[in-house]
Amino acid sequence: MIDTYNAVHGKMTDNFQIVPHTEETAHTQQDIHTQETIHTKRIAREWDYRAFRNPYHYVDATKRNWDKTEFYAKGLQLVEQIVDPVLNRLKIDPTGKRVLEIGCGIGRLFEGLSQRFAEVYGIDVSSQMLEYGKANCPVQAVWIHGDGLSLAGIDPETVDYVISYEVMQHIPSKTIIEAYIRESYRVLKQGGGMQLHMRRGSDSLRQAAVRQLPKPLRQLTASIANKINAIEFMGDIDTWLGITLKPSVAMELASSVGFERIEILPDSIHRRNSGYWLVCVKPS
Repeated sequence: MIDTYNAVHGKMTDNFQIVPHTEETAHTQQDIHTQETIHTKRIAREWDYRAFRNPYHYVDATKRNWDKTEFYAKGLQLVEQIVDPVLNRLKIDPTGKRVLEIGCGIGRLFEGLSQRFAEVYGIDVSSQMLEYGKANCPVQAVWIHGDGLSLAGIDPETVDYVISYEVMQHIPSKTIIEAYIRESYRVLKQGGGMQLHMRRGSDSLRQAAVRQLPKPLRQLTASIANKINAIEFMGDIDTWLGITLKPSVAMELASSVGFERIEILPDSIHRRNSGYWLVCVKPS
């Protein structure tokens, strides 16, 4: 499959396309250490490969062989489960408004979001995910190829609502998560809301043990476990497991950029205490 991918798409390199960023976002990227750029290039490379192999599975790993109709139907259910309660809690009416999904992948949530919001925008670091989504997603949306560090290409105060689901859990750097929170504040209109799904713990004791290993040993252990089907992922284990973030730290990050009405809400979808929602509002 690797040879086929390279023959069709060209060898995967670090020279991936970056959406031109505006002056307002330039300072954000200048403040981020060079190491974070290396992280995002690796993230883009890994998720392009996962998209090529099996985009449905790597968006939702609860099933290996998804039917397209079934996959997008689950997206409708998820929006009802995860978005509606937060909109009600924040007292935000989505009618006529614009929503942005960070890490939209192939647009699993887009149909449900489009039934509530007037405009659906999605940004993702993987160009392969975006291309597959454009060709298969059942609704129209604005698809943006992101640089993995910012929301470049989106003007300040042009979005009413920001959501990200099962994305931050794959990011191997706190600095990148912090950048997305800061950028969300920039693009949101006054009174706009944000809900970000965060990872606070591991799915299992085995996963927790892998996380605690030094990086070289973590990489080796994950590679061996993958080969014997003990765990399944493609590419770099750190771009799959990502980091965990304490709720108190997430709240502090949101507060530091100016968000108000900050709350930590329970994650009702995943294993207990493995995730949570960071929910807040940009002050009017």
